[in-house]
Amino acid sequence: MSDQDEGLAAGVPTGPHADGSAAPDADGSAGPHPDADGGGSAGPSADAGAGSGVGGCAGSSHPVVRALAEAVDGLLGLELTPLARDELLAVLTGVERQSRRLAAVDHRLIGQISGRGIGLELGYGPTASLLQDLCVLTARQANARVEAADRLGPRRGLTGQPLPPLYPHAAAAVAAGEISGGHAELIAATITGLPAQVRAVHGEAVERALTGQARLLDTRRLAILARRIGDTLDPDGRLTPDRVQQRDRWAALTRNPDGSADLRARLTPGCAALWETILTPLSAKRPDDGTGPDTRTPGQRVHDALEEAATRLLAHADLPSTAGVPTTLIITFTLADLEARTGQATTHHGGTLTVAEALRLAAEARVIPVLLSDTGGVLAYGRGRRLAPPRLRLALFARDKGCTFPGCALTAARSEVHHLTDWAANGPTDLANLTITCGYHNRRATGQGWRAIMINDVPHWIPPRHLDPHQTPRRNTLHHPWPPPTPEPAPTPASAPESETSEPAMTPDRR
Repeated sequence: MSDQDEGLAAGVPTGPHADGSAAPDADGSAGPHPDADGGGSAGPSADAGAGSGVGGCAGSSHPVVRALAEAVDGLLGLELTPLARDELLAVLTGVERQSRRLAAVDHRLIGQISGRGIGLELGYGPTASLLQDLCVLTARQANARVEAADRLGPRRGLTGQPLPPLYPHAAAAVAAGEISGGHAELIAATITGLPAQVRAVHGEAVERALTGQARLLDTRRLAILARRIGDTLDPDGRLTPDRVQQRDRWAALTRNPDGSADLRARLTPGCAALWETILTPLSAKRPDDGTGPDTRTPGQRVHDALEEAATRLLAHADLPSTAGVPTTLIITFTLADLEARTGQATTHHGGTLTVAEALRLAAEARVIPVLLSDTGGVLAYGRGRRLAPPRLRLALFARDKGCTFPGCALTAARSEVHHLTDWAANGPTDLANLTITCGYHNRRATGQGWRAIMINDVPHWIPPRHLDPHQTPRRNTLHHPWPPPTPEPAPTPASAPESETSEPAMTPDRR
């Protein structure tokens, strides 16, 4: 997208100058005229024959430029409040169309300056160097305008005969104000990127097709169409060779001082396709439910999807061993911090995180929490596998069939195991203390005041008081026949149900 088109996309009509400084007025001056009386005419006076221009050059007294200045003065002095809606929109679209036409004027002016060698005459050399000083542009902006003039402005042959622009359809549409200079540059770049033999046969048709679509599409959508056309006409040449993709692949996870990290990578097409497949369902926006609408930004949803994918990989995948032992995250913290749920924990990779975050991770993945005394001695090891073993998970799938949070439709295949009494609080990993929740509700529901309980061996959720002052337990009925059965209260068992892993999460040796 060109600098001009970026300004238009932001809703700010701009002329050819969009470098962040004030665009020059039509007579060459920048900003309000010093003689503006504040009565609505903030532009340059049409009678000012020559004023201070951009870059210190004298303003133009040419009648055409003075007429343009008068028109801009009239627009600046126009009282907008009395205008009806349709009139206001008509003025906006009319000004937009004329501002786009100024790009074609720019092409003609710069083409004439280049053709006559005025840059050399004034000691600047290339025309772009002259434009940098004359119009207060960066080198990139000046070069882009010269290139646009070469592509879209009128030309002359070796003997001086006039020639049409290299891209006549796009140039004509710009001159008519139907497309922007950014559209035209995109069209020209697309055709230039085609192989010579393809360009010779299809170039004119591609230009005509893209110019027609540019009247309807913004530059971002036009770029997608242009890419598809290029892929169709040159499917092999548009692809970066595999050897280049493999050579350029890289990824870096850089830890910050606060324990967070920056993830940056250049993925091969195959790796990108895999992660897109993984992240698309995991980062989907959740519908409104008992926790309220999903207020996460797209970036936050992708972050959470990466965390969930890593959690599933660490918990269930057969990863290569590390230093001869199964790949496991080891987190250490002190007894005082554990009891107070404050302070910092450290990982065996040297990272830091809060104790609350460490306990949350330990409840979801293959983690060994290690409890240290104040002097650094080991008080206790946590269990290495905190998730339910396979046969217990199958029982949960059969009972719950999906996420048990009220209103959630995700099935068991896309859910996780949730402890009713938290594992870090000595909650056992047995059927009476487990339920199925999706990753989203596993992370967010408890923090927003919901609490899972078991009623007649069926998981229910108690809402926070601000949602239900009576805190009536709710059951998710989406995965079960309607109406749900209402069994008689179960008798109190003589002994606690057998647990496959019922030992407490942390059992410090206080001897």
